[in-house]
Amino acid sequence: MNPEDVKRYIRLFHERDLPKVKDRELEVSTIPGKASAIIGPRRSGKTYLLYSKIGEDRERYVYLNFENPLLYGISGRDFPGILDAYFDLYPERIHQKPIFLLDEVQNVPDWEVGVRYLLDEGLTTFVTGSSSKLLSREVATQMRGRAVTYVLLPLSFREFLNFKGVSPEKADFYGRSVHRIKNLLMEYLTYGGFPEAVLFKDKVRILEEYLSVMITKDVAERHGIRNVAVLEAIVKILLSSYAKYSSYSSIHRFLKSEFGTSKGTAIEYLKAFEDAFFVSFLPKYARSEKEVQRAPRKVYLVDTGLALFTRKDIARDMENAVFLELLRRKYYREPLIEISYYGGSGEGEVDFVVSRAGMVEELIQVTKNLGESWERELGALVKAARELKCRNLTVVTLDEEETLEFKGFSINVVPLWKFLLGI
Repeated sequence: MNPEDVKRYIRLFHERDLPKVKDRELEVSTIPGKASAIIGPRRSGKTYLLYSKIGEDRERYVYLNFENPLLYGISGRDFPGILDAYFDLYPERIHQKPIFLLDEVQNVPDWEVGVRYLLDEGLTTFVTGSSSKLLSREVATQMRGRAVTYVLLPLSFREFLNFKGVSPEKADFYGRSVHRIKNLLMEYLTYGGFPEAVLFKDKVRILEEYLSVMITKDVAERHGIRNVAVLEAIVKILLSSYAKYSSYSSIHRFLKSEFGTSKGTAIEYLKAFEDAFFVSFLPKYARSEKEVQRAPRKVYLVDTGLALFTRKDIARDMENAVFLELLRRKYYREPLIEISYYGGSGEGEVDFVVSRAGMVEELIQVTKNLGESWERELGALVKAARELKCRNLTVVTLDEEETLEFKGFSINVVPLWKFLLGI
């Protein structure tokens, strides 16, 4: 480590203007003796979330982006020297504890040694890392209980509207502003919620680059996978399967026939894509764990914008958007809830079951409109409601809103935009 480079970096950061930071819904707290680790898909806004922690006394905050060339070559064992470099710059602060913000910390060899040193010194520490190297289980292993992990996803629809200059809290839902909200909903479903894709015009190229980086860095490089052709085939399968059923076995059969891939390797690759936050595999709700493991899973993308690179479908975009909203509910506010589906293809499927400690709290069905399928959709919902003893029933549609009485159950039909806004 070159102490002068570190001092130069710290001083330059304190002197430059920070970009304007927009509020995010994820609240990252601090616990004495533990680092706050923020993980999530690439380009979801982790760096800006760190910026939001910086108060008016800028010089108290030691922000270090370990992708900057001035910090190249630093290891975790250099962190005592970084602290000394800070106090060399600001000797008058020797009795005040600085706050460390460590961005892309996975680029630092033995980073966990350095972070534990800072914690042992009683310093508040935040770390972020790309999903390729700083997964929650790795934090738990490397930090040995010294970190609390938070997951940041792309923008919710509420955040999306704020980025577009529309305040949901102040909107008149019975006036003209509702028309703009509905129009923006279609943009949200089409291009998703990655902040850069929301703010800038060249949305498709931005998303295409994200997809490429996820494959090369978050999956291939991290897992040492050289057969890129297999990964590209898996990406096509997962993209075409969004909001549909799939299984490890069916994907393995295809990969085996095309590439001779073993089942163990196929499962390893699929888990790598899930670890990189590219997709989530939603399990079936069942009392038996064996049934859960045997049943196919439903595939959901981390952002509906990525569906641009397959055959896009608004009904599937809606379902994917509802899933992501439920996932944010879990990651941001209610970590104890579990999300699953019920039934299955041909047996009266319910899209989402929200449960807590084994007790079902909510059943949600998603359909573009009730139309001719209303009896099938409501019938599956009521059947599940009886079997699971749940009376909190919701049908999310594109633009319909009413309360229906069906076979002794009251069912709330809500438009997607209201569901996503929590109205």
